[in-house]
Amino acid sequence: MKDYPWSFVFPGEPAVFCYYSSYAQNREGLGKFTPEDVDPHLCTHVIFAFADIIKGKYLKASSWNDLPNGKDEGLYARTIALKRENPRLKVLLAVGGWRIGSDPFIPVVETPDSREAFIRNVIRYLRKHKFDGLDMDWEFPGTRGSAADDKYKFTSLMKELREGFEREARQTNRDRLLLTMAAAGGSYFIGLAYEPDKIIDYVDYLLLMAYNYHGSWNEYTGHHSGLYPRSDESGGEREWNQAWTIDYWLNDARAPREKIIVGIATYGMSFTLADPSEHGLKAAAVGGGKGGPYTKEKGILAYYEICEKLEAGWNTVWLEEQRVPYAYLGDQWVGYDNTDSAAYKARNIKEKGLGGAFIWSVEMDDFSGHCGAGKYPLLSTIVDILS
Repeated sequence: MKDYPWSFVFPGEPAVFCYYSSYAQNREGLGKFTPEDVDPHLCTHVIFAFADIIKGKYLKASSWNDLPNGKDEGLYARTIALKRENPRLKVLLAVGGWRIGSDPFIPVVETPDSREAFIRNVIRYLRKHKFDGLDMDWEFPGTRGSAADDKYKFTSLMKELREGFEREARQTNRDRLLLTMAAAGGSYFIGLAYEPDKIIDYVDYLLLMAYNYHGSWNEYTGHHSGLYPRSDESGGEREWNQAWTIDYWLNDARAPREKIIVGIATYGMSFTLADPSEHGLKAAAVGGGKGGPYTKEKGILAYYEICEKLEAGWNTVWLEEQRVPYAYLGDQWVGYDNTDSAAYKARNIKEKGLGGAFIWSVEMDDFSGHCGAGKYPLLSTIVDILS
């Protein structure tokens, strides 16, 4: 196990944020993942996902055992305990996520008073459970039932969160709580959800969700996390890649390079082909692929599930233009990242002088070494290049 001497407090050094989804504790067999499976030396920051919001003002644990249960420590405390092994590690709590949508956030941002109450309770909650900060993951303001003007109220929320964190730090003489934000990667959600050039002023790091550019909502196959566009793409299609997302936030939103943390997926997005004999890009698809044996979610496969399929004889294709692979067999198709494509992305982050990378998520990488290439092959590749 390597000990990378990193700390976010040293300017110019890379950050590696590792999202940890507590839901993975419910998986069976080799998919079961608990906080003790996180390698704290491969991450500068761990983000515990997710907390919920209730009554428009309170954070609430999303799992029955996030908090202490009798004599047993909860998942929060067990994640914080990773700092005993790496004292430089920072552990943040993420609120939101795609599944809970906009509904819980709408009453939070409604008025200055509702925002103030939420911020006050957030600070209490984070300090009580010894987190180092908050990751805001509203997907997305101004959409999914959220009114158009919530976009502007969200800017106010982020500004007031940052001010509240700074004020509390001065009053208590403690390190300020960190504020990060998971940000959309495509122009559609960016335009509806944010005032990009304003929001960037309030966050310590902006975590770009530079993946999910294609998925089961499409009627044809496409790689969900290509680094670059393809030559046969035109119009809005040329936005569906990591390079476009990075350039947008750097140039249009004027985000400082050191604040930009680029997301790299440790899972693949899969499709069921309409005709198994047509298995290239833009092949007709009839929905998401079959769920994996451990993650069991239609349209998604963890990296360790994909490597099992490769060992079982799935065909692989390298997309040179996009620097990513896909695999297929029969009527199943999946676009994913391997160590080669993760390396290209990490080098791009380094060459552009960005703040670092994040992965969604640690438990979707081959955390146990099941595939035979050692533990955490994707995350380790990213770390080796950035460090």
